[in-house]
Amino acid sequence: MSKNDQPTSPISARTVILAGGDAVMVLAAAAAISTLALEYGFYQPPVKVEHLHLIQVWVLGAFVLDRVGRLLLSRRRRLFLKENWIDFALMGGAAVVALAARRLQTRVLSAAALYVIVTQVYILAVLVVRAVGLQVRVAGTGIHPIWLLIGGFVVVILFGTCLLLLPTAIPEQAERPLGFADALFTATSATCVTGLIVRDTGSEFSRFGQVVILTLIQLGGLGIMIFGTVFALLAGRDLSVRESLVARQVLSEGTIGRIGRMVKFVVLATFVAEAAGALLSYWMWRQHDPGAPPGKAAFHTVFHAISAFCNAGFSLQKTSLTDLARYWQVIAVMAPLIVLGGLGFPVLYDLARAGWHGLRRLLGAAGPAAVTLTLHSKLVLSTSAILVLLGAGGLLAIEHASDAGQTYGSSVTAQDNPQVRLYQPGLLELAPPQQVREAVFQSVTARTAGFNTIPMSKLSHAGKFWMCLLMIIGGSPAGTAGGMKTATVAILVLAIASILRRRERIESFRRTIAESFVRKATVLAGLYLALVAASTLLLSVAMYQRRGPAIPFMDVFFEACSACGTVGLTCGVTRSLTTFGKYVIMASMFIGRLGPLTLLLALTLRYRPARYAYPNEEVVLG
Repeated sequence: MSKNDQPTSPISARTVILAGGDAVMVLAAAAAISTLALEYGFYQPPVKVEHLHLIQVWVLGAFVLDRVGRLLLSRRRRLFLKENWIDFALMGGAAVVALAARRLQTRVLSAAALYVIVTQVYILAVLVVRAVGLQVRVAGTGIHPIWLLIGGFVVVILFGTCLLLLPTAIPEQAERPLGFADALFTATSATCVTGLIVRDTGSEFSRFGQVVILTLIQLGGLGIMIFGTVFALLAGRDLSVRESLVARQVLSEGTIGRIGRMVKFVVLATFVAEAAGALLSYWMWRQHDPGAPPGKAAFHTVFHAISAFCNAGFSLQKTSLTDLARYWQVIAVMAPLIVLGGLGFPVLYDLARAGWHGLRRLLGAAGPAAVTLTLHSKLVLSTSAILVLLGAGGLLAIEHASDAGQTYGSSVTAQDNPQVRLYQPGLLELAPPQQVREAVFQSVTARTAGFNTIPMSKLSHAGKFWMCLLMIIGGSPAGTAGGMKTATVAILVLAIASILRRRERIESFRRTIAESFVRKATVLAGLYLALVAASTLLLSVAMYQRRGPAIPFMDVFFEACSACGTVGLTCGVTRSLTTFGKYVIMASMFIGRLGPLTLLLALTLRYRPARYAYPNEEVVLG
């Protein structure tokens, strides 16, 4: 009997039932998303709400039957319960609230309305769990981690674009609808934590639209892969090797064995920092708008705390933070949030580990005598501190030398622009202590944060170029910041210093840096500068084709540096972008967030290392 004639094993009824259940779940998820979009995405739903609620009840029943059925069909029910306890916890919570609906009935909510809320909250929670679970399962396939990273950003951007295109994403009385290009631009800017906007976030988006933007910022800042890994760990499931490789690609973590601990730390540190920042800055928003309800101040607080830590630069204020520069929270709360988010999670983990060890030693606990920081942390911390001080001092010196207060001090008043309530002074129009404070803040925010307390248009050309240099350097690896990265710049400076000192090895903090890292840093710097050059060229072509007054080249270069570095600062070019210019900026933000080397590696995965070497020969340099 040939191999083709051998009888195949029959498909079991269990397999058929599970496959049918998967198909039903796909249909149920599509129905759930459609009904929620129709109900909350339109000011006047095109379908009767009662019909939508009926479909949602059927969807809820399908979700519950699927979990119960799979539990009964599972051969290892205890393990199934352990890995899916979140689903059953949601079912139990929804059941408890539904059974107690009549007792919880108030004058505000009837029992029927409470049933609807419970159903929709449960459906939303299940959809989130399913989406994250799907992402984790995809990470366990043979797809390369780099492509998974790129695909995750693309999916989040497209999904965010669809949500922003819903009518309720903008105010009901909006003067103009949100087009596809503007929705895609906003979603890309939020997911890539840049902050460049073509529509004012505070006035041209509804609360629903602002929540969508905030969610995209959080997902883009941490990465969808991190959330998927967290759900897998919460479910009590160990990460596979492929899933660990994907998480390592996001966090730039060298040891696979520490991925679980690192992921938990990333999420905990993020939410603790954002919560602390929100609590400390709440009274600033209350004082800024004392007549506003507490809920509005709370939302502004949370929005800006998340935007600051994720280095996104999105603000609900028309003039970013220029109206708030007088409050101490801007320099004492917002600036530290920006710095923490820009240091990178490996550095934060290293600092937390050293701090925890020091605390244990103070309390008399046993342990090693000292826990030293890694070379990466030392390089990042020292380079970041130098850049903050050098950036602030350089900006002050350049602006005073350029006499920017007289030459470029055109004012924007409420009469010139009714949307601007307060006069926006330039740097040199402030008192000396305020100049120092604002220069320090701009030095911090230029390295990918995107907030500003002084108008960028009032800087001199030399000052703008200095800010461009800071934006090009950017933040640190494996964090929420973009740019060339501080570690790259530090290694290049050390390489130059070693050549000038006639040293064969590149050394720092009594450690030797391998030649492979120097080569990688050189490639990263070259590719990033090429990206900035290409973006500037294409943006110049796009802007000089538009009608209206010509835009200075320095402003165009400033915009390109801001997009490539995922910063978000602008001299007013963003609102004047042509359609082609918007797509140039979108591509720049996307490549800048992922890194040009990541995209090139994704395109060259088929290449294998060569197992041969040619003879050496000298080349004349310099």
